[in-house]
Order: sequence, then structure tokens, then C-alpha cells
Amino acid sequence: MSTTLQLENAESYFYLGQRYSTKDKNQENEIQGRITAGWTAFAKHRDIFKGNIGIRLKRQVYNSCVQQ
Repeated sequence: MSTTLQLENAESYFYLGQRYSTKDKNQENEIQGRITAGWTAFAKHRDIFKGNIGIRLKRQVYNSCVQQ
């Protein structure tokens, strides 16, 4: 029994958390997506930065969300 499977072409796709593109060779979209994800994670902790906690803890949250 023979089965034929038709695959569709995709301009971009995600694999193991990374975006790949068949058209964008320099991966600018991937880099921008990672920057956006970092700032989104940072924004989830906005209440920490408005509160009365030490600057050291604020710096640790920033470093763990945005710089890594």
C-alpha cells in the first residue's frame, strides 16, 4: 500500500524555540522576536519596579528577564 503525502512550503517556522526563515537569511526577525520576548517577560514584573523594594532586587529581575 502506497501513501502519498503532500507537504506545504512555509516561509518561516519554529523549531525548538527558534524561528527559521527560508527568505530572511540574516535572521533579523529571530533577533527581534527574542528582544520582544525579553521585554514581554520584563513587563510581567512591572509591579516590582513600581514598588518600594531595593534597587538590587530590581536589577536582578531586569538581568534575569531582559539581558539573558
